[in-house]
Amino acid sequence: MRIRTSLAMAACLLTAAQTASACGTCHKTPCVIAQPAYQCVTELVPYTVYKKQWRTEYDTVTKTVMERVPVTNYVQRQRVVCKPVYETVEVPCQRVVCKPIVETDYVTQNYTVCRPVQTTQQVQSCEYVPSTQYVTVPVKKCGLHHKSACGECKVVARTTYTAVPTVKDVVVTQFVRECQTRQVPVTRTRYVQEVVNDVRRVTHKRMVQEVVTEQVPVVTWTCQPRVVTKQVPRKVCEQVAVTAYKKVNRMVPVTYAPVEYAAPAVAPAPQAVAPAPQAAPSAQG
Repeated sequence: MRIRTSLAMAACLLTAAQTASACGTCHKTPCVIAQPAYQCVTELVPYTVYKKQWRTEYDTVTKTVMERVPVTNYVQRQRVVCKPVYETVEVPCQRVVCKPIVETDYVTQNYTVCRPVQTTQQVQSCEYVPSTQYVTVPVKKCGLHHKSACGECKVVARTTYTAVPTVKDVVVTQFVRECQTRQVPVTRTRYVQEVVNDVRRVTHKRMVQEVVTEQVPVVTWTCQPRVVTKQVPRKVCEQVAVTAYKKVNRMVPVTYAPVEYAAPAVAPAPQAVAPAPQAAPSAQG
C-alpha cells in the first residue's frame, strides 16, 4: 500500500512538472505535499541454471553379413531345326525365234536428164557510126525581122550518126531432155523361223534338318560374405549452462530536481489541510 502511494505521488509530481500548473491534490503551486524519499524499482537479475541437453552421436560399426549372389552358368544343349536350302538346276529347253534376213535386189530405173546444147547463130544488128561535118551557121538575128544579118556567120562542127548494118555470131544454149537408165538397189527384209537350244535356270527349295548346339544360361544362387559399414546413432546427455533472468523489486532513493513554476493564470483553489508526512518505508529484499 505504501508503494502504491509513493507511485501516485511521483506521477503527480511528473504531471505538475510537465503542465506547470497547480497540484491536483493540494491545488497549490508549488505542491506542498511531502514527496517520498524512495521508489520501488523492478530489475532483471541474471543467474545460471544447468540443464540437460541431448545430442546424437554416430558410431561406426563394421559387420560381416551373408549376401545372396546370382551365378550364371552356361550349359550346352542340342536341338533339331529345319533349315531351308535353295538349289539352282539348269534345264535345257528349245525355243523358236524369228530371224530377220535382208535381201537386196537391183532394179532398172529410167530417169530424165536435161542436157545443155550450144548452137551458134548469126544475128544482124544496126550500129550508128558518128561522122563530123563543118557547117556555117549565122550568129545574130535581127530583132525586128528575125532574119540573119549579113556578114555575121560562124563555122560550127556538127556530128551526125549514120546507121551501118552488121552481122554477129551469137552462142545460144538450149536444154534438151534425154531419158537415161540406172540400176537402183531395193532392200527387203523377211523373217525365217529358227529353233534355238537354250538353258533355263530353275531354283528349288527344300527343307533340311540340322542339329544346332546352343549355350543355355542357368542361374544359381550362392551366399557370399560381405563387409557392411554402418553408422549407429546413440544419445549423449550433457549439462549445459543457461543464463536465466528473474525479477527483483527493491527500494531506491529518489532525487528530485528543482522545478520552476509559472504564475497561475486562474484564481487559486481553496486551501486544504495537508496530511501528515508518512514515514519512509523499509527497504524490501
